Amino acid sequence: MPDLITVVAAAGLSTRFEGGDKLLALYRGKPLAAHIADTLVDMEIEPRFAICPRDNPARAELFVARGFQIVWNGKPEEGLGHSLALGATRARELAASGMLLCLADMPHVSHEHLERLLAVRKGQAIIATEVAGVRMPPVLFPPSVYSRLAVLTGDRGAKSLLDEARTVEADTGLAHDVDMRCDLDAVSPAVRGPGGASAE
Repeated sequence: MPDLITVVAAAGLSTRFEGGDKLLALYRGKPLAAHIADTLVDMEIEPRFAICPRDNPARAELFVARGFQIVWNGKPEEGLGHSLALGATRARELAASGMLLCLADMPHVSHEHLERLLAVRKGQAIIATEVAGVRMPPVLFPPSVYSRLAVLTGDRGAKSLLDEARTVEADTGLAHDVDMRCDLDAVSPAVRGPGGASAE
């Protein structure tokens, strides 16, 4: 029984990204999705899972090369909620004592921020990231909510669960994600953490 599993939601359709797959687009010298993948490898939490669409083996290969196991999402059009349901189902099957959820299009999530989430882990509390008053991934989910996650659908995902969460604040730069090609430029400046220290 693993103490904790990590899950990266990487099944988005990238419909607004011009000219290719946003998660494979180069950002600071490597594919966008490789940033969070490499950060999680550095965390040394195993097992690690990536939720990937069945029709995009290149995404899966990126994660497999970094020691992730793949959970195939055959219905990516159903949104983030379906990926969360797949991750929670795997966590429940493994009787994991927690599931750390990250998004593949958030390249500035740092090792330090994830450690802060884990440091306040207690009991059956949901621990979410909070940026400028908005709750978002990365999120640490306890076993008590796996059954609720396992029936999610749609892009709103776990919003109702996040409303119940304890939070760890983060700098606004951490929240930058990529939906369009111009967003790659928007997230380019170095993200500063608490006290002005670089979060990279």
